[in-house]
Amino acid sequence: MTTVTGLCPMCHATDIGILLTRAFQDKDYSLARCRACGQHFCMPAPSATEIAEFYQGDYHETLRTPGGSEQQFGVKFGRYRDWLLQFLRTGRTLDIGTATGLFPAMLKEAGFEAEGLEYNPESARWGQEHYGIRIQTCALEDSGAGPGAYDLISMTDVLEHTEYPLGYLKLARQYLRPGGFMLITFPDIESLESRYLRFISRVLHRDWIWFNCRIPHHVWEFTPATARAMFNKAGFEVAGFRRSHDGPPSSPGDLKLTLLQLPLRLLPLPLMNRLAGTQMEFVIRRRD
Repeated sequence: MTTVTGLCPMCHATDIGILLTRAFQDKDYSLARCRACGQHFCMPAPSATEIAEFYQGDYHETLRTPGGSEQQFGVKFGRYRDWLLQFLRTGRTLDIGTATGLFPAMLKEAGFEAEGLEYNPESARWGQEHYGIRIQTCALEDSGAGPGAYDLISMTDVLEHTEYPLGYLKLARQYLRPGGFMLITFPDIESLESRYLRFISRVLHRDWIWFNCRIPHHVWEFTPATARAMFNKAGFEVAGFRRSHDGPPSSPGDLKLTLLQLPLRLLPLPLMNRLAGTQMEFVIRRRD
């Protein structure tokens, strides 16, 4: 790990190491790690304008077809819904970064008053027409909701894409009722799978193998420890935690990645999820 001069955007320490650098759209981005707090982050961080541009136009295109969202996310969102029913059964919910609105549609079917926020206007429009879910395309603070409006706010694979997740969690907390819940999911950059693929990528000198590192689309990468520290700073306590394993993203290198992952895939699925599952799933409760 190469040491560089920089500032950790989470704790403001200056002892920063670089784990990987890759080019994207003619610009070099690095995955940095703060040696003081352990937080991983993209350096330099993409601007708000760049982040917004990542998710416009054809982004979500495959989801905006009948059955597209269900095929890609139906099983995962079903697991999320069933898990949440262990914490609350009714109430008003908001799904931030909802894409086409499949998750709030599933929550609505389960008896919740569900709605969504989505920055991609094409996806929001399609979701409203297809699922009958209210999906706004504005920022949370411009949504018209008042303080304590929601019993549940979900952000599944969203928080790692934001400019400053700690600040966003503090903002979202204001819109939760006292004792309200958030569902937060994102990958663990130091999971067994991630560390294994990072090692293979370094041995073979092929950085694409370490698909768990998704800079610059992921402005932040987390571990269980850094996630819990952030939740605590934002005024939340962890009510539930578990892991799952989704496998590599769809890409031309899928077959190669599958073969490289064979040693991990030999583990029974429950053991794979518990020990090597990269996806972290948290239910956090507003602390008052």
